[in-house]
Amino acid sequence: MSDSRAAILSRIRSGRAGQPESPAAPPVAPVPAGVPKTTALVDRFVQEAECVGAVVHRATRDGAIDLVGRLLVDAGVRRLVSWEPDDLPIPEALDAAVDRGIQLVEPSLPDGVEPLDRDWTTMAAADAGLTGAAGGLADTGTVILRSGLGRARLTWLLPPLHLVLLHAPFIYPTLPAFISARGELVGRSSHVAFVTGPSRTADIEQTLTIGVHGPKVVQIVLVERDREPAPESVAGDRIDG
Repeated sequence: MSDSRAAILSRIRSGRAGQPESPAAPPVAPVPAGVPKTTALVDRFVQEAECVGAVVHRATRDGAIDLVGRLLVDAGVRRLVSWEPDDLPIPEALDAAVDRGIQLVEPSLPDGVEPLDRDWTTMAAADAGLTGAAGGLADTGTVILRSGLGRARLTWLLPPLHLVLLHAPFIYPTLPAFISARGELVGRSSHVAFVTGPSRTADIEQTLTIGVHGPKVVQIVLVERDREPAPESVAGDRIDG
């Protein structure tokens, strides 16, 4: 080894030795006695999601239908790209948006083109994307998305605003807990994304920029109901090709 290379490696090692260890992620606190488990997880999820820049709204199923339309109008959305209605936790939410005069962007599919190979330039013209979620992680405020037929991944990657519907009972303490409960969804999916707040990018000078490689705004509508929805009612239970 050359003297110059040895000197460089020595400086790197000495620099690392002086750095403090990264703090471990805070554990999910135990549920206090008398507090429903789902309520505690939802509260933790909301806290963590807002810490990373997401905007969280809590509503009943009926309230969420109207809320989706109002949020899109308030954000100045004129063109919307969405998952197929049957792949949204609340199919009526898409109708509520259209009823408010928002144009639904439906990319054309030329003959011989597979549904997943949509015209991305048309989708990029949308002001917002509407999706469901397979679950959420309370320890990080993350939403879990599954792409596939009717659930184009560009829906949450291209528009500047991502509006996601998530059933509160499908929030889990950690990723291992989600895998244990709903791991079959991951095994049946061609692509799974873990979205934690808006897109963030930092350059070599550590200048943080929002929205370069994804949406600038992530809004989550937590659908809270008196009873847990059946597994088949959650967006994205189709078997992907």
